[in-house]
Amino acid sequence: IPQISYASTAPELSDPGRYEFFSRVVPPDSYQAQAMVAVVRALGWSYVSTLASEGNYGESGVEAFVQSSREAGGLCIAQSIKIPREPKPGEFTKVIGRLMETSTARGVVLFANEDDIR
Repeated sequence: IPQISYASTAPELSDPGRYEFFSRVVPPDSYQAQAMVAVVRALGWSYVSTLASEGNYGESGVEAFVQSSREAGGLCIAQSIKIPREPKPGEFTKVIGRLMETSTARGVVLFANEDDIR
């Protein structure tokens, strides 16, 4: 049965051997990660932190970003922080505090769901 997804970005779904009839209208996380590396480099940043929502999208996205940054070279990851699937009160204050511990990082690359970003 052919399937077309409007939101699935998991790179595993690009395997035609396993998902012969699957298509998507958004790029896989690996393309998003390559674009994020290009943006970070275009801004002249070489030291960034990453922030991911716990789960397939966030964790896979950051993993792809780290891999792409290694391949591109010249980019160092200050720290990688994960937002729990069900954050407790005060969790985001802790995340911000942790990000501020590495104040020399030029930016934060997010692979997070809409609620966590808000």
